[in-house]
Amino acid sequence: MMDPTSLVIRIAQSIVIFHNTLIQVKANKKQCQRLGKRIETISNHVKSLQEADLIQKNIGSPLDRFDACIRRCTKFITKFAKASWFEHIFASQDHCEEFAKLNLELSGHAIDLQLSINIEQLFDRKKDESDRMFDLAAIEVHLNEIGSMMAKNQLDLLGHLSDLKLRVDSYRLELQQTLEARRSTTAQTIKEERTRFRHIPLHDLISEELIGEGSFANVYRGQWLSQHHQVAIKVIRVGQLSDKVTKDFIHEISTMHQMRFDNILTIFGACMEPNYHALVVEYMELGSLASLLQKSDVYPLSWSERWSIALQMVKGINYLHLSTPHPIIHCDIKSSNFVVDQNLKGFIIKVGDFGLAKIRQETVRQTNATGGPAVLTAGTLQWKAPELFKFSEKNTTASDVYALGIVFWELATRCIPYEHTDDAVIRVCVMAQQRLDIPVDVPPAFASLIQKSWSHEPTQRPSCKELILNVLDHQSPRLTAPELMSNDDKEQTT
Repeated sequence: MMDPTSLVIRIAQSIVIFHNTLIQVKANKKQCQRLGKRIETISNHVKSLQEADLIQKNIGSPLDRFDACIRRCTKFITKFAKASWFEHIFASQDHCEEFAKLNLELSGHAIDLQLSINIEQLFDRKKDESDRMFDLAAIEVHLNEIGSMMAKNQLDLLGHLSDLKLRVDSYRLELQQTLEARRSTTAQTIKEERTRFRHIPLHDLISEELIGEGSFANVYRGQWLSQHHQVAIKVIRVGQLSDKVTKDFIHEISTMHQMRFDNILTIFGACMEPNYHALVVEYMELGSLASLLQKSDVYPLSWSERWSIALQMVKGINYLHLSTPHPIIHCDIKSSNFVVDQNLKGFIIKVGDFGLAKIRQETVRQTNATGGPAVLTAGTLQWKAPELFKFSEKNTTASDVYALGIVFWELATRCIPYEHTDDAVIRVCVMAQQRLDIPVDVPPAFASLIQKSWSHEPTQRPSCKELILNVLDHQSPRLTAPELMSNDDKEQTT
């Protein structure tokens, strides 16, 4: 180890390096300056000691540790002086824990050096908090600058981005909300909202290809960047939302986010930013059932496969209907709202687009207000149960089953229901109990499944549980009906 006098000289050199770095700091300046003042104060007291005192006090080791601490402080503040300073601020803002740890170290070294310093006065925690709040306020002033730098950095990494301004706004919003969450007045509200489902910022998503256009949203195949995961991004066609609609949206998304079942489309989270609202869901490579049914040359379906698809559809809707504490009514069952993938065992069917009644209504309201094309609510006409044409009638589990019956017909015929038929004619036919023709080549058992499901009277339609048993009776099941129902009951309790 060096002698105390040489150590004092080395400490002075370390302090010069610290101050040279401090001059270049672009964020958290107050806290960095406070570190520098404390280092300087301790150093000045050390320099005031006579050489004899240095030797007599045997403080060679404490001096060496103090010097090492100064170098750690320099290394720490360097992150705020480098060109990438904005990344560190975006990630951890005020870095209060690291500052607190270094200040605690410095106070310990001041004690070890046996200096006549008022430790409590030098390391006043109230001043630390004041510095921290000042630095947070300074970060808030530069939200646009930091957001722009983060977006440009992402552009450099990923290449061309068509939505650069949206990404700047997204980075800015996330940092702003993080700063707001530190304030006691809003922290609890933000914390509660963030724990209800996973919030995925727009800047963490890349939309690669438009794969579907629905009544209220466009669906893109894309990437969830931070997870390196391919996803489907359902961008909802709404602008700014009121506080009430936002609360309704949060409630609906949180309900959907809790649904975990083999035949329910997994929802990873949602993006809720000004003028950009999207669901981030599991990507199913074969797309919608509606699309698959129109590709008979690519996907010829055996009746065994059709029974399997029907069973999976019903199991998904059954799970929603048996949800607690209240059943979830889908309200918009149609072939385009079932998505398909495939593995070695066959086709995998999952139900999506459930539980979004409020946001659908808001989409319709905003579309009508801006003079856009009309959007139907609470179920598309071809799949709409007859009782729903009556004034003030609401969707029920029975109206969901009716819609399933139309999808079963699609599955059997590979045709589009009521194709080229006017809405008024569809309404009259459905109310008059006139149903779509079932071709003679459809197996009687499957034709019976369709007919039971689209019965005119809601009370005459089977429940989804009964439909499951019906399908199993005519399928070549791997499980018996009681075994499957037992498994379903177990899944409902998990």
